[in-house]
Amino acid sequence: MIDEIFRTKSMPVIDASQVVVRDAEDSKILNLVVKKDGSVRASKPKVRDAISGKAAYVWRMVCFQVSPKGPHHCMPVCADFDLPAYDENGKWSSSVARAMSKELDVLVDAIVNCVPKSKWYGVNRWGKALGYL
Repeated sequence: MIDEIFRTKSMPVIDASQVVVRDAEDSKILNLVVKKDGSVRASKPKVRDAISGKAAYVWRMVCFQVSPKGPHHCMPVCADFDLPAYDENGKWSSSVARAMSKELDVLVDAIVNCVPKSKWYGVNRWGKALGYL
């Protein structure tokens, strides 16, 4: 029963032409996050390279805010682990990841803002849980 309910909740559909992309990289990331029919992917893109790592981060942050699926509403505390945030020594760096995530948050906001606020399921759920709504 719960699995059936989980499968019937469809991901939000956005008009990708309304998303302001800054460069070709943002466009590639958007294509990995949003399917051809305009709906947000229901599962995280596989991380294969730097672009797909950034797409995984963007997807996770978008789903946290707008997905109707409950499991997507868990705090995305490890979302930046997929980012290709390596310092000059080749080690993964949280400070590089923080800077990269701030840049990607612009794209996240652009995608989320294409979804009507009444369909911001994650935002509404956390707003109710924290007593803001």
